[in-house]
Amino acid sequence: MINVTKQYLQDIPILEVTAAKHSSQPLPLVVFYHGWQSNKELVLTQARKLARKNLRVALPDAINHGERHQTVSQISSFTFWNSIQGNLAEFDAIIDHYQQKGLILNQQIGVGGYSMGGMTTSALLTHHPEIKAATIIMGTPNLNAYAQLVRQHATAHHLYIPDDLALLTSWLDHYDLNMQPETIDHRPILFWHGTEDERIPYTQARDFFDRVHTASYAEQVAFITGYRATHLVKVPLMNKIANFFDYYLN
Repeated sequence: MINVTKQYLQDIPILEVTAAKHSSQPLPLVVFYHGWQSNKELVLTQARKLARKNLRVALPDAINHGERHQTVSQISSFTFWNSIQGNLAEFDAIIDHYQQKGLILNQQIGVGGYSMGGMTTSALLTHHPEIKAATIIMGTPNLNAYAQLVRQHATAHHLYIPDDLALLTSWLDHYDLNMQPETIDHRPILFWHGTEDERIPYTQARDFFDRVHTASYAEQVAFITGYRATHLVKVPLMNKIANFFDYYLN
């Protein structure tokens, strides 16, 4: 039996998912992030699969999503980047909560996510060496390339963007895994991306992997290509993600 409980860490709504028989015991922790215009409930199937591997799973609602829904800014991508920045700002609060309760077994911490959640994961890797394993699923580690693509799309479609949008989101430079791949630091990371992804280009993640995978710091980085796959996660992939975290955290 799987337990799903709702809690609030300050103003962060979280679903905690565990196997019922282990819910009060220290377990490896996986923080798993949902995608853009999604919510924590929509990654519950993934969370249950992780919980069956005797992992504790925390599913937060990003700022502007789920219980924290707000109207999306008319400035192209501004709410999107604000949501990722919120995830980054709140990560320590989530980890501290479970550490204070003594619920993280041997400080085994994993992070993963879909799409925007995968981009959150890649950004967290640049500043959080306490993360032991990570999955970046149909997200890009090249935040600046994606930001530039969005700006180009907005310009081509005559959408308003401020001239200084790149400056307004200049924090991306400090969290762009593509700009500091050495921060991978030998940690196991699993990428998955579909070749026909219509939202986030497959080539951004694949080019990053091809560039770094022979470096010693990336010796545990793996990439799975979803041939002809679109921006969608299916059950077999969810099982692979669960097996990955089970192997590296348990």
